[in-house]
Amino acid sequence: MTPGSVYVFKFGKDELNNRAIINYTHTWTGRIKITEIDLRLHEQKHPRIFRRESDLLAYLKKHLTETDGVTNITRRKKHHSKKIKK
Repeated sequence: MTPGSVYVFKFGKDELNNRAIINYTHTWTGRIKITEIDLRLHEQKHPRIFRRESDLLAYLKKHLTETDGVTNITRRKKHHSKKIKK
């Protein structure tokens, strides 16, 4: 069985073949729902599989340091405007 849709993001040098594969489906309202995130580094045979974006960010925070050039990994907060009562 194949997933509904797939995004493939390649990053790093070409010889490393790093990629993130995101499987997603659409909800009945038309929104995108991520079902699985596969992170393949250096042509891994068994990729790291994450169910949620927060799991991927926690993994990256644990394995990336400031020596790699990464200082802050955070998820952007959604902007919710507050309605003013009159």
